[in-house]
Order: sequence, then structure tokens, then C-alpha cells
Amino acid sequence: MTVDESSTYERSRERLGEFHIEMWEHTLEEAQRIRDERREDGWEAEFVMAAHTDTVTRDMKDHDRFGLMHIIPANYQDAFTGMYDEEAFTEYLAYGNAVNGIMYVVIDLIDPERERSLLIPCEYDMTMADGMVSNAMEEGALYSYFKKIDGTILGRFRYEEFGPLVTPPNR
Repeated sequence: MTVDESSTYERSRERLGEFHIEMWEHTLEEAQRIRDERREDGWEAEFVMAAHTDTVTRDMKDHDRFGLMHIIPANYQDAFTGMYDEEAFTEYLAYGNAVNGIMYVVIDLIDPERERSLLIPCEYDMTMADGMVSNAMEEGALYSYFKKIDGTILGRFRYEEFGPLVTPPNR
């Protein structure tokens, strides 16, 4: 681990506590386990980590996007763009928990026709998500945007049923 990685890890540990670090590690392991199970069942499956996920509202930026904004690190972008097709991936499953307002979720985007699965572990703060949830309720859908660190959008997914992604946090 580099000095910068070590410092970031230590700051996260101090802010969220050891339990939150363990929850994130469990989320990553769960995504990899599900990927392996899908592959054993003959599916094409990829693990693509979201390095950071924000809850975004329409009024936060000079655009009308709202939902979950996932930053995909450079070392996962080829896997994401090589598999993801907004037209083909029409279903999703979500696995996870809310702990102290933080959602730890594995989003499983599914292409049922070609038996493909894209597993994206992420964590986001639901205590700051009231505006996003309001936007989703007005729209009747929630979105995930997958982007590079420079803001370039790699893909978008529309969730018609978004309850599992906005479970009320433990308060």
C-alpha cells in the first residue's frame, strides 16, 4: 500500500469506523462470489468496482441528471464498456444493507437474453439522498450513471423499481 492509499484508508477508518471498513470488504467479496456463481452457471460475468458513488439531484449541477453517480476506475473501464449495452441490460438485482445511513450494495445488472451479468459493488450515503429520492419519485424511476473520473459518461441504467437501492437507512 502506498503512503497515499494508506492515508486514505486511515481517514476512512477514522470517519466510519472499523465496522464500515468490514462492511465494504464484505460487499466486495459478495460481488466476487456472485460473479463466480454466475460463471459456474455458464453466464458471462464481470466484476466492476465503483471507486466512489454519490447520490445526485437535478438541482446539484447544470444538468438534469439525478440518481447514483458511480466513478469507475481506469482499471475497470474496459471491462465495463466491453460488456455494457444499455439496450441489452434490462434487469437488475441488488444485494446489500444499510448501516448508519450508508448503503453497501452489489448492483447486478443483467442481460437475460445473452446471459450476461455485470456486478458493481458500491457504497453511498443515504442520509444525503432525500433530493435524489424525491427526484426518483417524481420521475417514477431512478438512474445509475457510470462515469470516468473526468465526468465522461460510460453508461446509464434506468431502475423502474428502485426500492432496494433507497432502503431507509438505519437511524
